[in-house]
Amino acid sequence: MLRRISAPSRRGPLLFLVASAWSTLAAVAQEPGPIVELQETSNYSRVKVTREPGTRHRTLWFVRDNGQEVIESSVDLERPDDLRIEYTRFMFLSYAFRPEPKRALIVGLGGGAMVHFLKAHDPGLKLDVVEIDPMIVGIADRFFDVRSGGNVDVRTADGLAYLKQAEAKYDVIYMDAFLRPSGGTDKTGVPLHLKTEAFYGQVKARLNPDGIVVFNLNPHPAIQQDIRNIRRSFRNAYAFRLEGYPGFIVVASTAEKPMTRTEIEVAAEKIDERFHAPFQLRPAGRPAGRGLTSPVVATARKPRCQGWTRPV
Repeated sequence: MLRRISAPSRRGPLLFLVASAWSTLAAVAQEPGPIVELQETSNYSRVKVTREPGTRHRTLWFVRDNGQEVIESSVDLERPDDLRIEYTRFMFLSYAFRPEPKRALIVGLGGGAMVHFLKAHDPGLKLDVVEIDPMIVGIADRFFDVRSGGNVDVRTADGLAYLKQAEAKYDVIYMDAFLRPSGGTDKTGVPLHLKTEAFYGQVKARLNPDGIVVFNLNPHPAIQQDIRNIRRSFRNAYAFRLEGYPGFIVVASTAEKPMTRTEIEVAAEKIDERFHAPFQLRPAGRPAGRGLTSPVVATARKPRCQGWTRPV
């Protein structure tokens, strides 16, 4: 807050304010912006990688044909398990439904933020990752320290083709596949062949009993239809809307018995205890069909930590 400072001339306070404002503007002008480390285009995507000056905090951007830049991943390699983008935190509502998974699959790699989190917080988990774009696989390796090794197996393949030939069974499958929007995708870049009843059938075939699949649904005009299609294909489905964001995280399950809202809330509290990742869950107030009687709004309380990290 600026305070008026007495001066012998009426111009004194004004000159002081102008000088202060100039100093502030000069400081802002001199502050360096993100460093562009890579700009590259493949058959699937056009991307950019930036890094905050003096740090190892990198961001992977998807650049659309109209020039719009969308953050795909943001990872600080000094604390790689700190999930910087809110939706990625809520993908791990999976642990409310399958608290002790043995094997998981991620469809869509990006910068590998979810891989870093799972390696740090569930190191015994066997994790397979499928990414259709070899350029993205190379970027994740070079700039984000994500590659095959230990319990992690990264493969370059189409998600549907992989599921058709895979022999492994999974407790959890995370769907986070996005490309440059085109005639073969929806408006958000999700490949259309990963939104069909046939694809959902392949997903179910690769899930263990009581297995789950978690969908990241970005906002677009047909998002409610996407949710209805998922519900038609799975025995139980649960829609979580992030507060202040029109997208949804949808958890679909092959379990015979649905979970109640109270059971999910109790399980979410256990995630808080395990990952230091606080949830607040409350009704969204609109009918949701099978599963929960209405969607649930999921919000993260952030006074104790930024993102999800281990307690310090």
